[in-house]
Amino acid sequence: MKSIFRYFLFLLLFSCNLDNNRELQIDQSYEGEEAYWVSKSMDEHLHLAFYDLEAFKKKAFTDSLPGCPSVLFSTDSLSLTLNYDQAGCEDAGSSDFEGSIQLQYSLPSPGSNDTLQLNFQNYHQENTKIQGSRVFYIARKRTDNKLLIEETDSLLLVNNFGSSTRIKPRLEHQAQFQSGALTAISSTGDMTGRNWSGNEIKVKLSKTTGDECLSSAIFRPTSGTETWTVLRTGGGNVIHELVYSETGDCETKTTIRLSEGVVMEKSP
Repeated sequence: MKSIFRYFLFLLLFSCNLDNNRELQIDQSYEGEEAYWVSKSMDEHLHLAFYDLEAFKKKAFTDSLPGCPSVLFSTDSLSLTLNYDQAGCEDAGSSDFEGSIQLQYSLPSPGSNDTLQLNFQNYHQENTKIQGSRVFYIARKRTDNKLLIEETDSLLLVNNFGSSTRIKPRLEHQAQFQSGALTAISSTGDMTGRNWSGNEIKVKLSKTTGDECLSSAIFRPTSGTETWTVLRTGGGNVIHELVYSETGDCETKTTIRLSEGVVMEKSP
């Protein structure tokens, strides 16, 4: 009788262990998907922060912006609003964008030590809603490059299922220009926050988006890495890595290496 009891106890413990491993695997794949989603959502609009207010007065430039928003300038010449609910192009067609982004400058033509804010107003891009503001300090401004220091206190990203991620970026963004055109964006630094599951996250990143992608309005890194550390409640930390590469003319690929050894690939 005792041997039968031990046998059933063994089966119960083995089954629970399988369930726990299966839950860990599912959680890690979700975490990998979340890291990719957050990264892509943050990169999609970053290029806007490198342009002065005067650039948005040129129709050829605004017509080239994804979503082709209409542009409304404030009377004090210190802000503009990109309205994606009202197209600025005659043949804009359907758009993956909704709401608006306000660019708030500290001066009409800001220089070093001035600030810029991107304020998201009921803004959606595809299946992502962004709430809050991104804050940038202009550390260096030259004809051929610009360096921005980001010190955003809190930004909330919400997907179409209602799951949300809150992040606090502390990043440096450097842009290269040639003949007034943006040719490269490099970002380095750290982010902290909490993920879909409510666990604390720490992110370290270093990545670059090259000219081929920027000229095609594809804002995905062509090289670099992101390391995502998830501080599990009641357990050890897990570390996931995103590796960016380019296989052709802006045929970008994101390789997600989960802590458990599983490898996922995303494109772009």
